[in-house]
Amino acid sequence: MRLALISDVHGNLEALESVIADIDERSPDAKLVCAGDVVGYGPDPEACIARLRSIGAPCVMGNHEEMVLGRRDFSRCAHAGITAALWTRQNLSPGARAFLDSLPPWLEVTTGVVVCHGTLDDADTYLSDGVRAERALRQLEERWPGARMLVCGHTHHAAVYARDRGFSLIRSTTELLLNPSITHVVNPGAVGQSRDGRPLARYAVYDVERQMVAYLEVPYDHDTTIRKLRGAGLVPKVVQMRPRGIRRYVESLKRRWARRRAEGAARGHPGRSAPAAGSRQAGTP
Repeated sequence: MRLALISDVHGNLEALESVIADIDERSPDAKLVCAGDVVGYGPDPEACIARLRSIGAPCVMGNHEEMVLGRRDFSRCAHAGITAALWTRQNLSPGARAFLDSLPPWLEVTTGVVVCHGTLDDADTYLSDGVRAERALRQLEERWPGARMLVCGHTHHAAVYARDRGFSLIRSTTELLLNPSITHVVNPGAVGQSRDGRPLARYAVYDVERQMVAYLEVPYDHDTTIRKLRGAGLVPKVVQMRPRGIRRYVESLKRRWARRRAEGAARGHPGRSAPAAGSRQAGTP
């Protein structure tokens, strides 16, 4: 059995189609599984939902799904994410919204392989270092004694963690042979919103029998995605990098404006009001 692992599609249909085509060519027998954030940032949330549903891909709920559904506020979200969440709320069909609302926070896709977005309890926790990954593994092992893998997304960086190898970012196409006696955290990277400076779509294939994870990256027609983003009035970027210097200040101003807009939208649409103070809060990416 093989599992094709994806995460953070973010409404980027061109990236998703390129990944699916690559999976069909390399691993046609693999079962595709999504670790959350099908929507957010991108111009094609409806089409991405429909595509994943058409192939029967199990999905879990990410923090951007929670924002779109009003289950998280925007206090820690970048202005591009806030803008996209408000736009997505207005443009999703009732059927697509119901699909997002039905997504579980985690699921066991095969014996001992559990998928979530951030951690089992919080889609907004970043497993971005060994300390956090180890904490997540302990949580997994408490609930699933004998579990062998936790698949997550959210960070937009492909990564692996195990007690015998520590935490490592995966920066290129590579294959890793796993120790079958040790539990691993595997992050396949982002399909639709790169964080490493290159407009590539990333995913991973886990061969259960061989205990091998192949990390893969594919190009896609990002120019078309950017044109769609501009046409929708969204932030026209498919590579979101952490702002520095003056750009960090500009981002903070844009974020404040986007939050005020979100608060105004909530007041104008009581059914879409933001969560109350003290509720779970959204993160970036």
